[in-house]
Amino acid sequence: MTLYIDEKTIKNIGDCDAVIDVRSPREFHEDHIIGSVNLPVLKNNEHEKVGTIYKNISPFEAKKIGARLVSLNIASHLQTFFCDKKKSFKPLFYCARGGQRSNSFATICASIGWKCAVLDGGYKAYRKSVMREIEQFSKACTLIVISGKTGNGKTEILSHISSLGGNILDLEGLASHRGSMLGGFPGTEQPRQKYFETLLLEQIRKLDLSKPVFLEAESNKIGNVNIPAELFKKMHHSGCIVVENSRHNRASFLVARYSNVFEDENVVEKFFEFLDSRHPADVAEKAKCFFSSKDWNALARHLLDYHYDPSYERSMGLKDRKILLHAKCNGDIENTARDLACDIISKYG
Repeated sequence: MTLYIDEKTIKNIGDCDAVIDVRSPREFHEDHIIGSVNLPVLKNNEHEKVGTIYKNISPFEAKKIGARLVSLNIASHLQTFFCDKKKSFKPLFYCARGGQRSNSFATICASIGWKCAVLDGGYKAYRKSVMREIEQFSKACTLIVISGKTGNGKTEILSHISSLGGNILDLEGLASHRGSMLGGFPGTEQPRQKYFETLLLEQIRKLDLSKPVFLEAESNKIGNVNIPAELFKKMHHSGCIVVENSRHNRASFLVARYSNVFEDENVVEKFFEFLDSRHPADVAEKAKCFFSSKDWNALARHLLDYHYDPSYERSMGLKDRKILLHAKCNGDIENTARDLACDIISKYG
């Protein structure tokens, strides 16, 4: 009996009923095709063991051990994921390079009677396409950067721009990080670098590129992930809207926004380690005094004066951006963010 297994490219995987990533859970966690399900033919320790034997002992022995483990794992997936799948079910399988792991699973499923496909080039081909599309977008798009000192509500403004129908890239949301020394989202792990780029491309594909794309000013690194080089270069040379508000309002906004941050002892420890490494001893000591007395407004003003505002001034001095608008606000930041977003959309959206 001749088994037919289709070979599909990235562009035509949409007609499959499920995209199945057969790589190890560790590989899947690092990055994967959005919407794919992980049915590993080798678990983490098994994948590592087979790879070590292949490189250091014998490819033949590695394949023999690998085949046994792959068969056991595929049998388990047939008893679980595939147990209720009808004959019309059309799965697509992919592994690292579109080789043995995906073809092994596809061959068994095709012999049962399902119409199976594998991804040409596997994950490696997918990864190249992600970076290529991000680079193409970066060169073709028109960006408008929402800039301004810390505490001006740039993220809130960006959210309101989106709700009003504007194009946005929420880099901090994708990175699960606010882009500052207190920026981690409580209880949320940042995506790995490659998966961050996959999520970024998914958001890019939803944009209307006939209109400007708004995004928040960032350094090249948001927590532990980097903004792709071509996109950051485009941000560096794009027009910006500078949001301005009083130090008093900005400090109050920061206190409200970060109210739960200092409940985490690990965050507090890293926070003061950072201050000690970046500033003279008196700056860190004064911050510790404000923290000990729970004078959060004084702590926020102190951080603005000695860390955030000087850092912003330095970064702006290094950028070659055309300032489109100085958006001066005097009121409560939470209440002015939507009005400012409406004004921005009316002028540039």
